[in-house]
Amino acid sequence: MAVGRVPPNIRQEVLQSWNRSAKYRIENSKHAPLVGEEGLLTRRALSRRLRRGARTALAQAGTLLRGTDTILLLCDQAGVVLDAVGDEVTLARGRENHLHLGGHWTEDVIGTNAIGTALAAGRPIAVRGPEHFCEAIQRWSCAATPISDAGSRSLLGLVDISWPSHVPQNNAVALSAALAAQVESELTHMLARERERLMEQLHLRRLRRGNEPMLIVDRSGADVFATDDFARFCDDDQTLTALRARVPDLIDQTPHTITEALSKCLPGTDLEVIATGEDAIGVLISLRRSRAHAADANADLVKIGAAGAASTVLCTQAQRLAQTNIALLIEGETGVGKTFLAQAIHRASPQADGPFELIDCSRLIAGRLCDDLAHGRIGASHGVLCLNGPGEAPPEIQKLLLNLVEDVSHAGMRVVALSARPLLKEVQRGAFRSDLYYRIAGARLEIQPLRERPDEIRPLLQQLVLSHAIENNRRELRFTSRATTALAAHPWPGNLLEMKNLIGALDALSPTGLIDERTLPPEFRHAPRPAGETLRDKERIEILEAIEAEGGNLSRAAQRLGIARSTLYLKLDSHGIPRMRQG
Repeated sequence: MAVGRVPPNIRQEVLQSWNRSAKYRIENSKHAPLVGEEGLLTRRALSRRLRRGARTALAQAGTLLRGTDTILLLCDQAGVVLDAVGDEVTLARGRENHLHLGGHWTEDVIGTNAIGTALAAGRPIAVRGPEHFCEAIQRWSCAATPISDAGSRSLLGLVDISWPSHVPQNNAVALSAALAAQVESELTHMLARERERLMEQLHLRRLRRGNEPMLIVDRSGADVFATDDFARFCDDDQTLTALRARVPDLIDQTPHTITEALSKCLPGTDLEVIATGEDAIGVLISLRRSRAHAADANADLVKIGAAGAASTVLCTQAQRLAQTNIALLIEGETGVGKTFLAQAIHRASPQADGPFELIDCSRLIAGRLCDDLAHGRIGASHGVLCLNGPGEAPPEIQKLLLNLVEDVSHAGMRVVALSARPLLKEVQRGAFRSDLYYRIAGARLEIQPLRERPDEIRPLLQQLVLSHAIENNRRELRFTSRATTALAAHPWPGNLLEMKNLIGALDALSPTGLIDERTLPPEFRHAPRPAGETLRDKERIEILEAIEAEGGNLSRAAQRLGIARSTLYLKLDSHGIPRMRQG
């Protein structure tokens, strides 16, 4: 710098860094600048995924580096130190040059150093003593390795090893590279776990929304799952590619911010940010145009009413209301079958040939809804407009829903609303607009939860088992009497949705298709014993169920019960059960 000559033994990456640093006029800087406390908190929040991925590596290295004159720094992609561990004396000494939390170490503010130069070069690098651009920093030697995102391969930050320049240290580059690889490995595992959660969430949403064309992408913008019909309907592939590219840059923001940023990328679609706690992990895209479709062909008021007395009364009322155009509010707990009943009412109505247009009100965004209303994308038919969960919509959405309901009602379209909580109580406490309530609640139907109609549990179970077998081309599940008793005694807090999920899980896990009480999940195994039942009665039932489960084979039945065959013969005689039984 003083005489304008380049030393013959200087490394090219260091020379290139010095050339960059010379443009910034920072040669007299004594220490790196600091971000404020609030700025550090913000950067740590935005880098929470990186910090979680590095937690184990930092904990292990912090213990190993004690007493070694060496420290380990975790920095974000902007070169700001987020975490620091290692030798306590060296950590204290590093504060003099701001080689600690909040220190900002890019080349433009402190010149050549391992953190800033590794970020600029995009690869591991070591900078020793006098190779640092600023003289005050030449008291240090350091080695840094960038950390890349497991999915998008974008830069997340880096691991830096620093130590006093007079201390010999030959393995720093290898150590920083090994720690960075450990962090990247943990980030890969985290991404895999997130993708599993995304599939779980997709399954739950498909149960609620039916067969909408859907695509779900992870935090890197990579596809996790797409329905077969999504690509066929979504013909704007260039726009979809642009949306995927934006996801990695936005995913660490709040879900609301992500939704607002992406909401207008794909017109004609709905977008939902999937999060665990406060952390977004992916984006679900569904085609809005798929909301308008024919009602489920299995939705029939006669079939629904056949389940029991309560359903008969409900469906008799529904049949009468189906012949009118009165706005209808259907209320009931989650999973009782509100959407299915609404579809059955539509199929029984004079407008049965029209579409059944379902809108999830909890997912509506004001700007997008205004655009849909302006261009007539919603309610432009003579079918049914079904509003799912209007009570979940914020006040600004409720006002727009009022306009929508008024418009479609004047156009002759029927409005059916579904709510998991009593909307009149929401009106009374000021959480729901009264004018909207009286627009959608021309008539009300309430579906009782399963626990209040226990006589319908067995018939509904049989219906769902048969439907599952037909839809999935599977065998039909069979239940022992003990299992059926346990299921009938269960309170079913998730109602029919819980029952459908249980049937799917039992079908997947049972090797024979025969379900006894021990096959059921733990929460189903504690049904109260019938009044007057003794231990001897219980033993007799267990023996009969074991013989039934084994198709009458007494040897296998004895194995199932965990007793010798001779003991089983004695018990059969004791209980008066014939030894020769048919399967």
